[in-house]
Amino acid sequence: MAGNQRLALRLATSTGILGLTVTSGLAMVANHLVDEFSRPHNHLHDMTFTWGLPQDSEEPPRTCQRSLLFKTADGTLLCGDFWAQPCSAPTIVLCHGYRTSRSYLRAAAALQYSLGYNVFFFDFRGHGDSDSVITSAGNAEVRDLEAALVVASRQPETLPGKIILYGFSMGAAVALLTPPHSDVVAIIADSPYARSDDIIRRIIQYRLMQVSNRGPLLQSLRSLVPVLSWTVMIACTVVFRLRYGFGVVARPDTSFKRWKARARTVLQQHSLPILLIHGGDDTFIPIEHARQIAAEAKAHDVPLETFFVEGAGHCGAYLFDPQNYHRTIQQFLMRYLGNDFPVQHRNIG
Repeated sequence: MAGNQRLALRLATSTGILGLTVTSGLAMVANHLVDEFSRPHNHLHDMTFTWGLPQDSEEPPRTCQRSLLFKTADGTLLCGDFWAQPCSAPTIVLCHGYRTSRSYLRAAAALQYSLGYNVFFFDFRGHGDSDSVITSAGNAEVRDLEAALVVASRQPETLPGKIILYGFSMGAAVALLTPPHSDVVAIIADSPYARSDDIIRRIIQYRLMQVSNRGPLLQSLRSLVPVLSWTVMIACTVVFRLRYGFGVVARPDTSFKRWKARARTVLQQHSLPILLIHGGDDTFIPIEHARQIAAEAKAHDVPLETFFVEGAGHCGAYLFDPQNYHRTIQQFLMRYLGNDFPVQHRNIG
């Protein structure tokens, strides 16, 4: 009997040590990944993107460009550029993606400006020239866009109630996460995620698969990578909340339900119209995310139109089919801007 007790004690001790070792290792990995994902001005060097933006539009003269510094509700200082039309016009607020900056969108800004819109594009926190504070790829950045909307609405060239949010990847997700604003007339969301935990999990799985290629023993564990990636993702959410005090998981797919009451109060209508753009061959944010967003919008009676481009990668719909991309956006905006749609571009095929 005594021998069995000693064996049970040893087994319990060994199991406890193993559990502690695994837990400690998991915590170390989670802390490392949270550091990497939230670190400002950091780049994802080993992830490939197929972004394609216009390159042939001229920027407005310097006299029509002005740099703006502004603060968010939590005191973060952001940098942006406003390109003003000679007279009052709708304003497009461009929102860049994760680990890029507003400088990447200059060509897109030039195209929209040439179509008769004012354009405001800025750096999210921890990106470009804005304050070097932690990034969350969604939740914290909502404060940035809310502050940007206030700034855009106060520019004398902006027509009241005629701001269009136009985001790419993370910027598109933030546009969908941001509560309805009385000055926003429509949202264009190019390649947003439906829920950020799935994207973070995909990045973790990508990294684990890379590690598994380093030897036969590790390769034999590749079948465990999907389970490990979710386990690490859950650990990351716990570490992030404990460290920063709010959740890292952002859910644009649930925004329609959360902001319905506010939309009725602020907009005197059900919700904002949305144009959802996504590439069918997007391997970073799969098109299933767009389909989930579209399904949630339909369930909550949100006016949402889709422009899905088969063969296009992440944020690659413009590059894949520029004419259709441009025509779809302008026809969408014409429906919701009405008489304020830029006169010189009313004839769209």
